[in-house]
Amino acid sequence: MVLPKPTPGGVLISYVLYLVNVLVVVIIVYRLYSEARRGGLGLSAARLIRFIKYEASSYRKGMVHLMHLSILLGVSLSILYTLIYPLTYGNPVAHYVMFIASTPLILGLITALAWRFRVLADSFKVYSDLRIEEAVKRRSIMLQSILMLVIVLTSLTLALTLFTGIIYIEVKFTLSIIDYALIATYYVKPEVNLYLNLDLNLPNLREAFNLKDVLEGKVDASQVKVGAERLSDLADYELRSLDACVEIGACEEACPATLAGRPLSPRMFIRKLKYIKDSNGLNSDLLKVIIDDEAWSCTTCGACVYNCPIGVRHIDLIIDVRRRLVELSRLDQKKSTLLLNITQYGNSMGISNYGRHEWLRELGVKTVKENPGFKHLLWVGCMGSFDSRTREIIKSFIDIIKAAGLINDFAVLGDEETCCGDPLRRLGDEGRFQEVALNNIEVFRRYGVKSIVTICPHGYNTFSNEYPKLDEYMRNVSIKHHTQFIAELIEKGLVKVKGSGEVLTIHDPCYLARYNKSTKPQRIIVSSVGVLKEPRNSGERTFCCGAGGANYWYDVPERSRISSIRLSQLTETGAKTIVTMCPFCNAMLSDAARVGGFKGRVIDVGELVKESMVGHH
Repeated sequence: MVLPKPTPGGVLISYVLYLVNVLVVVIIVYRLYSEARRGGLGLSAARLIRFIKYEASSYRKGMVHLMHLSILLGVSLSILYTLIYPLTYGNPVAHYVMFIASTPLILGLITALAWRFRVLADSFKVYSDLRIEEAVKRRSIMLQSILMLVIVLTSLTLALTLFTGIIYIEVKFTLSIIDYALIATYYVKPEVNLYLNLDLNLPNLREAFNLKDVLEGKVDASQVKVGAERLSDLADYELRSLDACVEIGACEEACPATLAGRPLSPRMFIRKLKYIKDSNGLNSDLLKVIIDDEAWSCTTCGACVYNCPIGVRHIDLIIDVRRRLVELSRLDQKKSTLLLNITQYGNSMGISNYGRHEWLRELGVKTVKENPGFKHLLWVGCMGSFDSRTREIIKSFIDIIKAAGLINDFAVLGDEETCCGDPLRRLGDEGRFQEVALNNIEVFRRYGVKSIVTICPHGYNTFSNEYPKLDEYMRNVSIKHHTQFIAELIEKGLVKVKGSGEVLTIHDPCYLARYNKSTKPQRIIVSSVGVLKEPRNSGERTFCCGAGGANYWYDVPERSRISSIRLSQLTETGAKTIVTMCPFCNAMLSDAARVGGFKGRVIDVGELVKESMVGHH
């Protein structure tokens, strides 16, 4: 080991500072280990490798994740350089190499600092708009300031690597002690939260109870609690989100509700709950700091969770608040009507279910009773069954499967089809959702359903990710969205389309692209027909149409329509045809187009294929 030699006093100071640095690094490692153990996992080589791979690939999600990666790598490199500094001092070449290796990360850290300054500046408007109380505001400003200081200190410790003089070593060691102490205090929980949440995909709403277990007597119904009244009612992973949030602001930047001027900031939603947790403990009442419209403003699009680099679960917490509001019957007329419609009529439209699919007979589509040998159940959905515009989308899909010679492979449930339950769960009525889901699963089992094709991403997500948690039968049922099915037909040559050269743009539904990462089929289809122009928010980074989270059926205060914001993004491409793949997205964007005077058209991907099929007239 080569240590600085100028003076005995200088050597001693360097030794002491170095040993203090080592001690603080040990504290960071110990805190990482203890927090992971407290979360029930501990540190394992396999999971660490998976965590590192996730972090290394997260830059694809956007600039914020790249900045987060710069901070993580910058801190790691700073610690490494500090630990080996006595070995490299006296070797100028080693210092130059370390500094050159640090330069990209220093630039990334500077970018992260600029981002932080902007978030802090924007925060004052958020505080004002949402009427954030002073105590929460002060804590928010303090936290953001401390984390900006961490970025500055980490940048300086990396930059000082260039210099070999004893004074620079002492300055670097002093700054790094402060830096690492702050990291141990403020950055350990966020990183551990991400480490622990690696298994939580976006569609991960917890079942507060299992209705099947209640009905079978395995659980005492009197002990079932659905909504989160107090913080103690939340799951451990939800409570960790409160401690993990470091106000990066990526959730707020991506949130359609915030951008539309609704009374919701995902960041401040979390911070307010964190404040009452620290102030009053787990016995705190959530609704003391959360206003009703704050919870109802969320479209559950998932942009907040997707864009958060440290795995905060905003939507899970918002749904738990909604469940409590439903439990308290704090619902306006429109929300109450939606629940009543599904309960009374079996659909969200409030129309008698009798003869629900009679109009499909004219198209040659049989029911499961008439066609017991069917291979695929066509889930028409509430919109597809009753909304005249969405019926045209269903008709286009039927024309496509007819052209492929597969019409006899399909059947519908007729009057036995009901709501899939998605709006019930998103609104917060967990009990009614599970009741509807279990009834539907029983119908599927009765007719031996093995494959479901649906035009609705909400049904697709519910069947794929939520029904299997309620009944094992659904784990063996294939679920496909009509984009996936059509793309397969085109690739197999069963359906042939001719290119038109028309400029087209795609609106990806949140529940298809972001929740279920299905982005290629629609691009295969659209690219085979015309020239695809991607909007600035596309694929998994799509922007909500405003209908999700049951928002299609009710209103909240807002400055502008989310659908209008999205329409503007789509029309920026110059395309005159907007291709959708969700009946709700189609309805929302069509309304925005009418109001905004858009001269082009909004069509479903199935309608695009139908009009482009070779031999179609």
